[in-house]
Amino acid sequence: MSTSGSIKNEQPDDTGTQNTFSDVDIESGANLDVAPKRTKKFIVLVASVAALGGLIFGFDIAGAGATFVMDGFKHHFKWECAHDAIDCVGASQGTMDRDKGLINGLFGIGAAIGALLNSRLAEQFGRRITLGLSALVFIFGASIQAWAPVMQVMWAGRIFSGMGIGMLSMCSPVYIGECAPEHIRGALGTLWQLAITIGIVLASAMNIGLAKLDYGWRISYGGNILFAVILILCLAFMPESPRWLAAHGTEEQVKEALSKMRFEDEIDSEVEKLQHEVEEERKLGQAPWSEVFSNKNLMRRRVILGFVLFAFQQLCGINAVMFYAPDILNTFFTESQAITGTLVLNTINCLSTFITVATVDRFGRTKLLTLGGMFMFPCLVACGILSVVEQTQGVGYAVLVFAAIYIIGFAFSWGPVLWIVIPEMFPYRTRGKAVGICVMSNWIFTTIVGALFPVASTASLGACFFFFAGAIFVAVGVVYFFQVETAEKTSEEIDQAYENHTPALKRKDW
Repeated sequence: MSTSGSIKNEQPDDTGTQNTFSDVDIESGANLDVAPKRTKKFIVLVASVAALGGLIFGFDIAGAGATFVMDGFKHHFKWECAHDAIDCVGASQGTMDRDKGLINGLFGIGAAIGALLNSRLAEQFGRRITLGLSALVFIFGASIQAWAPVMQVMWAGRIFSGMGIGMLSMCSPVYIGECAPEHIRGALGTLWQLAITIGIVLASAMNIGLAKLDYGWRISYGGNILFAVILILCLAFMPESPRWLAAHGTEEQVKEALSKMRFEDEIDSEVEKLQHEVEEERKLGQAPWSEVFSNKNLMRRRVILGFVLFAFQQLCGINAVMFYAPDILNTFFTESQAITGTLVLNTINCLSTFITVATVDRFGRTKLLTLGGMFMFPCLVACGILSVVEQTQGVGYAVLVFAAIYIIGFAFSWGPVLWIVIPEMFPYRTRGKAVGICVMSNWIFTTIVGALFPVASTASLGACFFFFAGAIFVAVGVVYFFQVETAEKTSEEIDQAYENHTPALKRKDW
């Protein structure tokens, strides 16, 4: 007879206080003599600091997108003429679509470069130092954006700020995954996406007031410099990744880092495990790029799968919807109503991400990705149909409702889960290079969708939604048939799971 229950962890931590951060679920048939899974609170702080990179990114998504309907921005870059302007000729729709596409697209190009570049830097200099460097690159780009006197300067700033975000998006999830204990690796991994959604909500709320200021758009592009500075300051007190130190540092350094993130009686066994993994990898030598694309350990298949999954994350339309939400809603509502409606959608996005925090380790990665896609597909089809009928305010409210449900589906699945599962897919030996390639895929398709959406949506918004629906339909099939479950597995167990996995109509692990 199976037993199910929960045991409260009351064991004192090494500071003499009781650790009550997490409960321990005892699954069916579990041995009650097994040591409880404990979580030291400092590891939550470590993951939260690394996730500040997501906050910076989220602020940019909502901040930059909303400037397109701000009078101060449109007047400054001569999209429209102020009422008291003399000898002013406003820009054509084609020019505005081009500028919007380049503002979004060049950001994605910079991010793709940063993600690939950072895979080498993070391996050579460590995760913590590379996170600080990434923040500095972003500060440089964001400063150019906020100052931009003409559109060409804005474009240059977008490349550098995108590069900083791309570097952060490659390094932050890896750092969190390598620092986190296996039993809460998924929950802590969701902090990256949760921070993105918080940044989006924060910028959306600020946009309501900033839209009334002639210089408000400058804060929308440069306000997140503050978060980048906070990230740099906090990193001074954070430990390096124990996994990176095991490969590049001394045993004393590994123990010192682990002492901040594990309980005293866990350190020796953790060090032994890390040393074993490193020793096995050292026997094989340093992983060249050729190994990343080889059949060894099914690496080629894994890289292609990771590349494709991140591509689908963007091809399902989320950044088009989030970045251009004010523009889309402005089709049905006034500019102020569109900005308020965007805030509602972004708040829903943020709150829905907490679903993942509570479920990703309990139910696993593949189930959440599949279920989320099942939410998203019908909503995108509905938005496509509504976009080709008469554009009344009633239709606008219907689009808002279906967009909200679509965002809920994305927010608990394809948004946060991929940032957890992609670093988990690869052994440490090739993780930096492989994750860099996969994250580059994310930014390549962010660039493509972001650059083409303004022109494509002007031609047919409905066709865009139908395309996004088709993409998520295919994406769910890819996950169901090809992605193994990685929840609460060691790197060696994940290797074995890929070796044993065979696509089938009925998954054995469900």
